[in-house]
Amino acid sequence: MLTLRQKIFIASGIAVAMLLVIIFALLYTRQQNNNKDTGNNVTSTNQNVIDSSNPNIILNNNQIITKPDGTPEELYVKQMAIFFVERFFTYSNQNNNIHITELKSSASANMVAWMNTQTQKKDSNYSGVTSNVLSSKLTSFDKSTGLATVVLEITQSFAKEVGKNIEKSNEQKTVQVDFKLINNEWKVDGVWDVKI
Repeated sequence: MLTLRQKIFIASGIAVAMLLVIIFALLYTRQQNNNKDTGNNVTSTNQNVIDSSNPNIILNNNQIITKPDGTPEELYVKQMAIFFVERFFTYSNQNNNIHITELKSSASANMVAWMNTQTQKKDSNYSGVTSNVLSSKLTSFDKSTGLATVVLEITQSFAKEVGKNIEKSNEQKTVQVDFKLINNEWKVDGVWDVKI
């Protein structure tokens, strides 16, 4: 004979199972109704179409997308400059100079030596800089000589803890990044403030 507790457990289990069957049946029929053929079939493709009159323009769902100017290697140098500047000029006095450590493999030996002179001294009062590239332009690129130059417009946000307050300021400037081709790999060979 079943105890009252067992009877309640079995009855509630059956009720929950029936409720789940009803819910799944409703979801299945609703899905079937949505999938019925209404006769208004529209086939949509998401293909990129290149304009034959201008191969630098790609049409994608009526959006015009232009291809970036330059060869893949030139674009690589430009992207490397953006990455290097944003990472090198974003730091704090509490990050153990990781911004320098992370970039050593992408810089020439002379540049690494200079970067090591730019370390931040650790301090209990926070100070830091966040840098973002606004624009970039490849001004020279010559693979035969192994030299390239990218000029970037950047904005920097400075923050410094003074007492219990944080003083903030912003600055916009232009920097030039020089590259050198070393062992068939582009390395940053210099970063300069450009005075306009």
